[in-house]
Amino acid sequence: MNKPLDGLLVVELTTYWAAPSAGEFLRCLGARVIKIETGKGDSVRNWGRTCGMPIESNENPSFDLFNGGKEFVSMDLKDPGHQKILNNMLSKADVFLTSMRLGGLKKYGLDWDSLKVKYPRLVMAHVTDYGCKDGPMSEAPGLDAVAFFAMNGLISDLLMDPDATPICPPTGMGDLITGMPLFAGIMTALFARERTGIGDFVSTSLYGTGNWVTAAINGGTQYYNPWPRNRYTQSPMAQAYKMKDGKFVQLFVNEYDRYFPDFCRAMHIEDLINDERVNTRAAINNHDYCALIVQRCIDSCLKITSEELTTALAASNIPCTTLRGIGDKYKEPEQMEQLLNNGYLGRFVFESGKEYYHPQIPIYIESVGIQNYSAQSKAMGADNSTVFKEFA
Repeated sequence: MNKPLDGLLVVELTTYWAAPSAGEFLRCLGARVIKIETGKGDSVRNWGRTCGMPIESNENPSFDLFNGGKEFVSMDLKDPGHQKILNNMLSKADVFLTSMRLGGLKKYGLDWDSLKVKYPRLVMAHVTDYGCKDGPMSEAPGLDAVAFFAMNGLISDLLMDPDATPICPPTGMGDLITGMPLFAGIMTALFARERTGIGDFVSTSLYGTGNWVTAAINGGTQYYNPWPRNRYTQSPMAQAYKMKDGKFVQLFVNEYDRYFPDFCRAMHIEDLINDERVNTRAAINNHDYCALIVQRCIDSCLKITSEELTTALAASNIPCTTLRGIGDKYKEPEQMEQLLNNGYLGRFVFESGKEYYHPQIPIYIESVGIQNYSAQSKAMGADNSTVFKEFA
């Protein structure tokens, strides 16, 4: 079956997760992706050991996630012979994808100002920590826990208790979110090239993407709704409650006024349905009134089970669920069926016999259908001989 990006050649000089995840989107949709590693290689090859996963050449699932199915070459960018091969690759490539810092790119003549002259049809895609333009933070080291999460308030301002220990940023989440606008930028530049015949430079950053995904919060905090919050200033229909059975139920409603009566019935606080202090969204902008209804909900929920509340809320079409753990999806048949039927997971069996479910790009294209994109990575430099011969 032909895929939309069949015939596209991508040269990838990357490490970590952000840029490689964009390469994974391109690879899954048909592009040929050649990954270049320098020095000791991509450090993510060894990341799996931090959470007890194997890092063997024939079983390295954490590295496979965003690198499986690519071709692997090892290069010394100081070697004139390797420089020649790389430039021959770029002369035929459609996309040059990189996360190398700007100083390194300039050192080896791989910056955009140099490449656009030699390869006018090339699309270059660059991930940085804080942005590709000058600024007081441009040269600061980042990574997603710092540049995406910490700098954008996604650690401190999500604390409901100001004295609590800050959250541990979920590994790679900021990277993967950043890889998505990079992929979009690449596809936009390729689309424009079809009309103009000229490539372009696209870039995104961990910091800028974190700023974008917090856009609604950014807007609100400049007016009435500053962060951080606590549960008594957060909308009662947009938080989690502990239930009689010890579970938490999360619900979220935007149309407060519309759903308030049904919400009260499900919570067994019907006496508040006509209470003008709390029955409109505007009314609970008064923090005293907001605290009043939140406390009523807290007290009521300790008297009913999670199943009773979710059943009642769902009957009124109010979005809700019991809180799940990250690993619960693999234990719940309903979730697994949903994930597999939509292609969000791909099943893979390693030589060891271990069955592994590979999270996949969350894009459905009718002409492609549901695919199992899972593939294994290779050892560093595994494709040197064939790739070097092709681009000699």
